[in-house]
Amino acid sequence: MPVPVIYPKVSLETSTGRIARWLVAEGETVATGQLIFEIENDKTAVEVEAPAAGVIQGLTAEGEEVEVGAVVANVLVPGETPVATPRPELVPTAAPHAAPAHRAPSAAPARRAPNPTPLARRIARERGVKLDGLTGTGPHGRVQKKDVLAWLEALATPPADDAPLNAVWLRRGTGLPVVLLHGFSADLNNWRGLFAGVKPEFPVLALDLPAHGASPRAVPADLDALAARIEATLLAEGVTSAVLGGHSFGAAAAARIARRGRIAVRGLCLFAPAGLGPQIDGSFVDGILRARSAASLKPWLDWLVQDPATITAPFVQAVLAQRADDGLTAAMTAFAARFFPDGTQAARITDDLSALTVPLRVVFGRRDRVLPFAQTQSLPGNAALHALDDCGHMPHLERPALALRILTEVWRSAG
Repeated sequence: MPVPVIYPKVSLETSTGRIARWLVAEGETVATGQLIFEIENDKTAVEVEAPAAGVIQGLTAEGEEVEVGAVVANVLVPGETPVATPRPELVPTAAPHAAPAHRAPSAAPARRAPNPTPLARRIARERGVKLDGLTGTGPHGRVQKKDVLAWLEALATPPADDAPLNAVWLRRGTGLPVVLLHGFSADLNNWRGLFAGVKPEFPVLALDLPAHGASPRAVPADLDALAARIEATLLAEGVTSAVLGGHSFGAAAAARIARRGRIAVRGLCLFAPAGLGPQIDGSFVDGILRARSAASLKPWLDWLVQDPATITAPFVQAVLAQRADDGLTAAMTAFAARFFPDGTQAARITDDLSALTVPLRVVFGRRDRVLPFAQTQSLPGNAALHALDDCGHMPHLERPALALRILTEVWRSAG
């Protein structure tokens, strides 16, 4: 016989209640003790567990008021066939004799992102913050208490002025250095493929952005604050003059640093720069943070490039290692919420670029699916655009020889 799922009594004062949120879908296999639905009211928030292992069926619609003790679903244990689920005792509302509307048996319940646990939701409510855009580390990306606390910490912790970002010299030497800034959700190792088997003519310093890689995880308040952190790190490394190379959000940071003038920027080479318009693929931002396995991560990494062969197994494993670090993922999530609120690029760099008088090259793939190529229309006249056919969001990895040649030409012009 199916095992009934009973609506529990959550307080002495109530004899009825509502299911606030199903955490499983119609026909899903559940385990004994797995959380399957939530009850929430002004006084309490309760998570209800599955009474047995099997396939759950006949889910009562969210929001319908039912009697305490009513059967709100059934669990079919292995070997059983689906049966008609008795309708729970519904509490009449406006029309006592009207049959309440029910969810079609085959329809899956809506999953409303970010699907926080009651405790996570309560903490967010008490702190006065919205959880929109926050990716959780729980099952199906569910937001848990630790996700909210890590997010709040990353947003609230002021960056220490004396805490430099992680910086690595990929090539040492004399002469004008090239400083490289990676994009969102990456780290400085993203640049190593650009120099694979090639010895560049110039010293190369690569940095991890705040809340990325091995850098401190506090999220700067805005693009100027982020630029100031990079400037402080460069000065600590003895770099007062440089050519800046940047990818995606790192390119936006490079443009702002050049405009601010604290570092003598002698040239800019920007690969798929962010900040040229408001559009960004928000599903990519969310997906790259939620993925916790190679199977779920690889499709999002493939989305970055035109040819999936560009995304190697070591590349996938390196990103998986980041996702395994819950604190780092929470920091990146807070970073995304600050700089890409509601799936929008908040930072704009067109004014920064138009104010520059140094060599400025922009390399953009026509097949970019993260940032639309059409945004290059907002580039000012002092920017030289290299529009690459059959190239996605990673020109420096998809076309490394050409990318290095363009970067070298900027460096020579600057020197």
